[in-house]
Amino acid sequence: MTDVTPELDQKLRHALKGICQEAGLVADGAELVKYTNNAVFRLPSQHVVVRFGAGDLAGQRADHVAGIATWLQSNDAPAAKLASGVSEPVVFENYSATIWELLEAGNPAWTGAELAVPLLDWHALTPPQGLKPWDPFSSARSRLAMADGLAPDDHAWLTQQWAEVEAGYRAILPDLQVGLLHGDAYIGNLLREPTGRFVFCDFDGTSVGPLAYDLVVAAVSALRFGAIQDHESLASTYGLDVTTLPSWPVLRRIRELVLVTSVITDLRNRPEIAKVHAHRLSTLRSGANELWQRYK
Repeated sequence: MTDVTPELDQKLRHALKGICQEAGLVADGAELVKYTNNAVFRLPSQHVVVRFGAGDLAGQRADHVAGIATWLQSNDAPAAKLASGVSEPVVFENYSATIWELLEAGNPAWTGAELAVPLLDWHALTPPQGLKPWDPFSSARSRLAMADGLAPDDHAWLTQQWAEVEAGYRAILPDLQVGLLHGDAYIGNLLREPTGRFVFCDFDGTSVGPLAYDLVVAAVSALRFGAIQDHESLASTYGLDVTTLPSWPVLRRIRELVLVTSVITDLRNRPEIAKVHAHRLSTLRSGANELWQRYK
């Protein structure tokens, strides 16, 4: 269960109720399972999951996610499916939502080996024409512009770090293998269909980008969260250890910056998240290779 203040919980549930009314659903019994950039509610009685965010950026992402999800389904890709009978995305006030079929999630027995199977299938697909190029840098600039509760010195440091790593990425881009990138390929974004097939959810970062980055996610989790076995089993099953590639230092730095920039738009209303974020940022600034806690 994600911890939020009573005020924020009330705000999110107001949004959920409005979204459900727009979609012809009932919000009774909704369970908040995650809230980082987006709020994710499980509605067991409706057999769906509702995922939404606020503002212009959330609206753009919802449009993108709904479009790519439709394409993935048409190609029978290992991907979560939008709920049938709902026009996506759903808009209520300044919130934009996508609604998904409810699938099994969060099995602690799943490892990097289970992650590798759908990832290999994704990377074998030819991206749809017109799919946007991977651009974590614009997203970071947007979050920095909307930062709330971030100290000015930390804001300036993050801004500089993003500028430097973007220049480093542009320099190595011609040498990278690009294709259909999930963008946040970790076990927390893995689901299992009733058939037993593993599929991905969360397509915010799905784009045309360096395939190696989908392996970097697990490699950085090994370094920062101690998930060493998951990285090793992913590398073994996929057939590549990303830490051996020349692009590893730059892609690692991008991932670490993503992990300290993703929540900065709402630190003031999320005290527990703010504590975890403060430790991540201070250790990244100091260069300490300390383990991090996960956002809850």
